[in-house]
Amino acid sequence: MRRLILFVAAGCAAFAATPVASITSSSDFQLSGASVTAAGVSSWPIMAGDKVVAGATAATIRFIDGTMVTLAPNSQVAVQEKKDDLSLRLVNGFMSFTLAPSSALSVYSGNTLVQAQPGVATTASVGASATNAITMPTPPTPPSLSRH
Repeated sequence: MRRLILFVAAGCAAFAATPVASITSSSDFQLSGASVTAAGVSSWPIMAGDKVVAGATAATIRFIDGTMVTLAPNSQVAVQEKKDDLSLRLVNGFMSFTLAPSSALSVYSGNTLVQAQPGVATTASVGASATNAITMPTPPTPPSLSRH
C-alpha cells in the first residue's frame, strides 16, 4: 500500500504545472477569472493558460527568462503555450515590454505578432484609448555642446 501511495504522489508531482512568470501589483487584479487581493503578497505565480486582467493600477509580469511586461490598468493578457512555444497575447488595453536577451517568448497584440528586439522597450495596444497608456518618463535632454 505504501508503494502505491508513493507512486500516485510522484505521478501527481510530474503533472503539476510549473510557473512561467510572476505578477506583482499594488491593486487587486484578476488571474484566470479569480479576484486576487494584492495586499500582503509580493507576487503571484502565472502558469501557461492563465489570463490576467490588471486592476486599478499597472501590473508587472516577470517571465522566468527575465522578460518584463508592464500591463496598464484594466488591460488583459493571456499566457499561452503550444507544444514548447510560450506566447503572451494582449487581449485588450495597453502594455509595455522588454524581452530578455535570450527570450523565446512570442508577443502578440490581438492576432498580430509584435516585432521586438531584446533589451528594447516596446509597446502594444488593442482597443485601448490614450488614457489607458502607461506613463513612461521622458528621457532627459542632453546638454548642448558649445565651443568656447
